Amino acid sequence: MNYADWVSVLRKFARHIGCHRSTSQRLFNAYKAKSGEQVLYHLPGQQALSVLGEQLTGHIPCDLIVQWRQVSERFSATIPQYARSHAELKRLLDNRQEDKVKARDVHLSGEDKRAQLYYAAKSLLGMSMEEIFCAYVLTRGKGREGFLQEVAMISKSQIKRETGAAPFVQFYTHPHNDDFIAPLNIDASCRVESKRFSIGIAQELSTPGLHQAFASYSPGNSGLVFDPIADHDRFDATFIFNNPDELVDPLSHDSQCSSTSISIKNPAKKLRLLVLIEKQLDRHSCVNVGCYHGNQKVEEGKLSVEDMWTERLPEFPELRLIDLNAGAQALHWDTVQQQKLDYLFRYASLDPANYRCYLMEVDYPIWSSTYRIYFEHQ
Repeated sequence: MNYADWVSVLRKFARHIGCHRSTSQRLFNAYKAKSGEQVLYHLPGQQALSVLGEQLTGHIPCDLIVQWRQVSERFSATIPQYARSHAELKRLLDNRQEDKVKARDVHLSGEDKRAQLYYAAKSLLGMSMEEIFCAYVLTRGKGREGFLQEVAMISKSQIKRETGAAPFVQFYTHPHNDDFIAPLNIDASCRVESKRFSIGIAQELSTPGLHQAFASYSPGNSGLVFDPIADHDRFDATFIFNNPDELVDPLSHDSQCSSTSISIKNPAKKLRLLVLIEKQLDRHSCVNVGCYHGNQKVEEGKLSVEDMWTERLPEFPELRLIDLNAGAQALHWDTVQQQKLDYLFRYASLDPANYRCYLMEVDYPIWSSTYRIYFEHQ
């Protein structure tokens, strides 16, 4: 008999003898417990144990009934030595467990705590990835009138999806054009249409077959949905977006703040978030970073720096200004990241020499949070 059949038989037997469902569930939890403390915590109350002894009479051997009553009596006699009731004993056990966790947490670094969340979320969701590499290039005069052009790359490496997990979805924020059918199939020869919203898959930076695995898109959830890629246990996915009308031009608009962000929808071991801002914008800007609850969306044009702290987590990622001419070794990344950045600039027909680059790197980014780099313009 397998585990599921065994549980089913126990539940049917409990109903047959008139055992309350909560009592049978507590006994089952006590049976699965891995320590004596957990057994005491999960056991039903004294009255329920006594009633169950009567319900079992005639259904199991008499010697087992005698043992059951002896255990029940000892349980009832022992509790008053430590607590006024079983409920109070459970509270004491809860507090002790909480103290143990707090004692362990005192010695854990922020990275260790984030790693714990990564492995727990990975197990829970059945999906994970090695790295999320994001690069946002912000340019004046290339987008629609009154807006910055934002060309963005989101590249996810070594995505692993367990059987039964939710499908892989790439989310975005911009509404689709009316004629949207599927993401563009971008290759190294393609160039962006600067004043038209687009989303595409970079062939050379994605696992072969990703474009063919595109299944559907959801305007309501703003997501591209993909089927599994045949014969690939892990896969890479790189998307390039062109947003010509999402970020207002702060030098000609009342809004004095621009923001770029990435939401951690799936557990990842590494996040690299780059914002490349045109030098003429950077000269009038003060940059800052934050990590925020959930997918905190801000309404463009109404964003203010004073509002950016309200949902911010204590996690405070480091931000570095980097020299793109320093080379991959000086930037502490490998040639793959450099190739991705070169690919993005080539596709956007932009010169990296005209941009200042800000880099945020986080090991084990917090699942279900949003990391944001924002600029206050003067």
